[in-house]
Amino acid sequence: MKYLKLITIAFSLFSFISTGWAEDRGTREEAKQLALEAASFLSKMGEEKAFSEFQNPEGIFRKKDLYVFVQDFKCNFFAHGLNPKLVGKNIWNLKNPNGRFACQDIVHATQKDGQAWTDYIFQDPHTGKLAEKTTFSIEVGHYIVMVGVYK
Repeated sequence: MKYLKLITIAFSLFSFISTGWAEDRGTREEAKQLALEAASFLSKMGEEKAFSEFQNPEGIFRKKDLYVFVQDFKCNFFAHGLNPKLVGKNIWNLKNPNGRFACQDIVHATQKDGQAWTDYIFQDPHTGKLAEKTTFSIEVGHYIVMVGVYK
């Protein structure tokens, strides 16, 4: 049953493809800036308002193909700017195609310095293909606020 649940989450993660994006791609610097802005917003406005705004497709936290996602240190989703259906899901045991546990890597890197860049393989929603991704993460209380870019 646990295995089936992980498969369902993986399918949800890997199958969400958006066709409405503009051709503009966010940069590494823009991703970091957006994550820092989101972290500040969460600190100032609180969870309810912040998570709602992070998931607003027309909101201030959607820039180019960049979006904010928030997890706790156990890899539970609390907000996802591209796929709100992931809220409440846990991906602690989700392996990437390269055999790594990307969420665990992000958690460990963020715990070390309070913020970090983490590289991993993930399906690019823009192309539908597996691609290298780097995500900037920052600790805000018991949450990790993240924004990633595809290389």
